Amino acid sequence: MTIELWEPSDLYELRTDPRMDAMPSYFLDTFFTATHFAGTEKIRFADLPEADRFLAPFSLPYEQGKPIDWTQGESLESFLPPYIKLLNAVRPEEARNVKPSDIFRNRGQKPTLEERFDMRVKELVEKHLKAIKLREIWMAARAFIDGQVLIEYERDQGVANPNVLLNFGRDPGHTFTKTADYWSDPDSDILGDLEAWSNTMYLARRGGAPAQVIVGAQVAPVFRGNKGIKDMLDTNYRGGEEVVINRGIMNIERPMTRIGQLKTGLEIWTYKDTIDIPNGTGKTKVDLFNEKDVLLIAPGANGVRAYGAIYDVDAVENGMSDVDIFQKMYKEDNPGARFILSQSSPLPIPLNPNRTFKARVLA
Repeated sequence: MTIELWEPSDLYELRTDPRMDAMPSYFLDTFFTATHFAGTEKIRFADLPEADRFLAPFSLPYEQGKPIDWTQGESLESFLPPYIKLLNAVRPEEARNVKPSDIFRNRGQKPTLEERFDMRVKELVEKHLKAIKLREIWMAARAFIDGQVLIEYERDQGVANPNVLLNFGRDPGHTFTKTADYWSDPDSDILGDLEAWSNTMYLARRGGAPAQVIVGAQVAPVFRGNKGIKDMLDTNYRGGEEVVINRGIMNIERPMTRIGQLKTGLEIWTYKDTIDIPNGTGKTKVDLFNEKDVLLIAPGANGVRAYGAIYDVDAVENGMSDVDIFQKMYKEDNPGARFILSQSSPLPIPLNPNRTFKARVLA
């Protein structure tokens, strides 16, 4: 077999695809703006009762006064945040392998063994940080869109750990799947659906009227082509001049693209972004927001980035048990290796889950 040798000068350019460089963090960055470090095993919230609107009773002036002290209890919720623990080893023999990109980045010079070892350590540290942040991003999307997060614990040996479903208390009726009159039909009553779902949200406990609708990538084109939406755009109809829908070319592959605004002030956007799931031979791209779904969002649908305690001796001894990510390195001499350990316990929690409503509108 012929071995083909290459020279550093043979590599003309190091090509990259920058489209996946940005983090798909729209839901995390937009709606989970507060941060809380629990420092304990569980994260707890208390709910005050709804404000009363009891009428004062009538009474004749010569009778005794009527007491109106109605006492209501408070409810307490607690969440146990999941745990992430990444561990990779860097061994000196791995630093012998030089990739063409290593020489290109090192200005055409072959890096030394020490330089390659340091580059590998830096690479793994950054991979750990990115993977943990992407997991938090995924959790925030699931919590906000679905009102719940399924934690699937991985284990290499022994009996598998049980999965845990973290339910944040969104009303079951706020997750809806159409079985007929799909939005793909130009005559479907999209405006009627939005009105009904808006009323459901407004009447829910700690709910609210939606101000924004996010539609999936497959829903966006049928939304603009719907007869009812087109009729609203006709300025011959009263109120049509107050409806704005983008009629130009729409790039539905971008993370966020504005479609328009309805007369009620409801903003319509389309969203598409992905994460990668390993499939054994490579990776499969998975949508953070299903292309067939719509999501109604009311003002105040905010959340908190909560973090549980870090259970590590060094973290505790150095006062770093209440951080978002704790990283450390340690060395083993026989066989020689430097280990990189990253730990985190993130849990994005939606504080008002009934201010969102998800519907599957396409078959």
